[in-house]
Formats: sequence, structure tokens, C-alpha cells
Amino acid sequence: MYNKETDNLPEPDCIPGCLHPRRTYNLVGHRDAEKLFIKSLDSGRMHHGWLVTGVPGIGKATLAYRMIRYALGGKPLLPNSLDVPKTDIVSQKLESLGHGNFKLIRIPYDYKTKKLRTEIPVNSIRELSGFFRSTAAEDNALRVCLIDSADNLNLNSQNALLKLLEEPPARSLVILLSASPGRLLPTIRSRCIGLSLKSISDKEIESWLSSRVNASQSVIDNVVSLSRGAPGKAISLYNNFDRVIKPLGTYLKGLSNVNSSLDFNLINDLALIKNRSARKLFWEALQDTLHSQAIHSCTGDWEGAFEPIKIIKTSEEWQLLWRKTVEMQQLETKLNMDKKTALVDILNAIGS
Repeated sequence: MYNKETDNLPEPDCIPGCLHPRRTYNLVGHRDAEKLFIKSLDSGRMHHGWLVTGVPGIGKATLAYRMIRYALGGKPLLPNSLDVPKTDIVSQKLESLGHGNFKLIRIPYDYKTKKLRTEIPVNSIRELSGFFRSTAAEDNALRVCLIDSADNLNLNSQNALLKLLEEPPARSLVILLSASPGRLLPTIRSRCIGLSLKSISDKEIESWLSSRVNASQSVIDNVVSLSRGAPGKAISLYNNFDRVIKPLGTYLKGLSNVNSSLDFNLINDLALIKNRSARKLFWEALQDTLHSQAIHSCTGDWEGAFEPIKIIKTSEEWQLLWRKTVEMQQLETKLNMDKKTALVDILNAIGS
């Protein structure tokens, strides 16, 4: 397992532009999930496997690290809370990945190719048997493993994990994070306590974001509207406002002009490998806008981040464009399509 602190390598378990979850101490929402974990741990009969699910940016990893700090003996600021402060020795050890009772499983770095691998290999899971059966390195005897994300486990890795969950070592805790739990083996899901994290209200995200960034209300409104109830995504959208939201708004507004044309500087920029996270945000923001447009054409109500597109199309036509956009995004990933062509095709289809 590589160490970000010493190797200065990319961390696959962190949303670009966001503070890493193990260094994040505030969580928006999910109080019921926290109370359930506290009750389970304090009862002395805690289940050994927990599956935390939800969309990217909803707070799965942030919640998991709060759970882990508490499970490893961190002292919360308030009773019946997971608010273990940054100054706690457990927090400091986890931040540096130096806690002897904690093991993080994530996509490994390949030193030969100098790239992150695409999946978690089976060897990473097999190492857990030795970790859980070794003598606890810290005063607290509980040993904790976080798998971030279980979506990256291949079939062999899942089968190895299943064996561990079927015969869990004493005083062990495995926390799995997943945005697509349906891809996991049903037997893995059935052996874990499920914590399904729900979307955060726009009001909560707006309040949380406003306290952290210096932005106008219009910027905040656009970001919150496109965040899909995920605070992490809201931060990513804010950090990519000039690359995603602003140019998309300009493009959509320009569709009402007869002589409107595509912004090829925008397309070229989003096609760069280094900007793939911004590209994903752009695709999703475009899809959300087309979905809102389809509803608007049918009901007259508007809930999108931008003004309604001033092009006359039926609700069915907007729905077809939305579906085409979703399919195009999936195809360009699976088939390694030319990034510029994919965007040009869909943007031209919207404007025609």
C-alpha cells in the first residue's frame, strides 16, 4: 500500500478540489446513520461488516472516517456524536495513515506504469487476513479496514472479501463504500449492515457551501441546483465554475441566436486528459438541464440551474436528447471515443 504522505502520489479516494475525507471533520446530514453506528458500537454487539452507499460526493468517505475515529477510541466533543476533533491523537494518526489498527484498501499505484490501476487486485484483500489476525498495534484492540471503493473490486477480490465476511476474525470491522452496490455480490451485501445515504436538501447544501466559499448568490444557486444533493459535488462544481457552469450557461443562452456557434475552445479544453473530472461535471450538468427542459416543455415549471432554452421542442424531443447525452457519455468512456467529436455531436444535436 502506497503512502501519500511519503510517496507524494495521487489519491484515488478523493474528489478533485476537495479536502481528503480523512482530513474532513464536518459532515452535512446523515445523523440517523451516525446514531445507528454509535448505538451498535456502544452496545458491545457491533456487526463486523458495514456497507455505506450513496452517489459520489454525498459524504460516504467523510462519514466512514468519522465512524473509524470513534471506533478506534477517539473522544467526541459531544455525547452521542461522532465529532472527534482534529486534535485527537486518533485523528492525527489516521490523517497520516499511521494508525496501527487501521488498514485502507483502495486502487493501488503501479510503479512500473506510473499510473493508478483500474481495480483493486485480489492480493490486497488476501492481505487482510494477516492484518486482522495480528496482535493489535494500539491500545484499542479493535482493528478496522476501510475499502474505498468496493466498486473497484474485481470478481476475485469480491470472492476473497466474501470469505472474510463469512468467517470474520474477532474484534474486526470492515467498512465498504459503494456508489453502485448492485454490482457487488448479493452475498456480500447480505453480510453487511447497510447505510444508504440520502440526498442532502438544497437548503442545507446552500448554507454549508456559503460558509466555506466567497461567491455571489447566483453562483451559489447554480452550484447547488446542479449538485444533485451531494455536498462533495457542489464543491467540485464551484471549483470548476469557470470551466463548466459558466461556459455551459453561455452556450445554452446562445442557442436562442440564429447565428450561434459552438465554442471550440471549451470543447478542446474539456477534451484534455487532465480535465476529465471537469468533463464529467459538464456532461452531468448538461443532462440535468435537458431533463429540466423536458419537464418545462410538458408542465411549464422550471427547476433548472439556467434559464429555459429558447428553442421550441416537444417534451419527447428533449427526453430523446437527454437519453442521447447519457448514452454518448457512456460510449465515449467504454469505447475510448474521440472526446471532441462526442461533445460536438451532442451539442450540435441540441442546437438543431
